[in-house]
Amino acid sequence: MSTSNELINMISTQEWDSQNPAAASAIESLEAAFGAIPEDYKALLLFSNGGSLYGKKTPFIVYSVAEVLALFKEKDLYKYIPQSLIFGGDGGGTIYCFDLRPDKGQQVFFIREEDAGYEPNAYSNIVFSGTTLTDTIQRIVNNEKLN
Repeated sequence: MSTSNELINMISTQEWDSQNPAAASAIESLEAAFGAIPEDYKALLLFSNGGSLYGKKTPFIVYSVAEVLALFKEKDLYKYIPQSLIFGGDGGGTIYCFDLRPDKGQQVFFIREEDAGYEPNAYSNIVFSGTTLTDTIQRIVNNEKLN
């Protein structure tokens, strides 16, 4: 089973607040802004353009493509994490990102919002670093506290 299918199957069995799927053109806009995005993230957006998973120790909110692009246009949150894609958050000040630096392999990381926009050494203040989106969601589903 591919990682993308694994992710969709996993969230389908949870209390996932599903949204309508993202249009292919929306995904293309995201890739135009950020370059290649993780395949499991793309699959999630094509399943549910944003959404949330509650009832776990780590709240998990995924922004819609429109919200991701709006944040990117504001630029302030990207000041000290420029090679990142903010894709969600916990609703309490922690933002969830993909690290798009070439040597990081599109890893997931969580960082406090104030560190992302105002801390020159922001990457040193990461509160959680994972491998893939699928792995991160699996840990959340397993009720691990990640932030």
